[in-house]
Amino acid sequence: VNQRKLDHEVKTLQIQAAQFAKQTGQWISMVENFNQALKVGGIAAPTGEMDMRTIATALEYVYKGQLQPSTS
Repeated sequence: VNQRKLDHEVKTLQIQAAQFAKQTGQWISMVENFNQALKVGGIAAPTGEMDMRTIATALEYVYKGQLQPSTS
């Protein structure tokens, strides 16, 4: 019984992790699109562009980290 409960919890966690990874990918895409729109529109100042790169890099790091198997 405990093993079945544990298996169910693992499956639920895997589903939630996959959903989070998908949503994070969407966030990265939105940030990249926003950054590109700012560049095309000539709105981005050098500091604004750097801020957007920092955000995009952080989101990408989180997204890629979610795809790695946990060792703990």
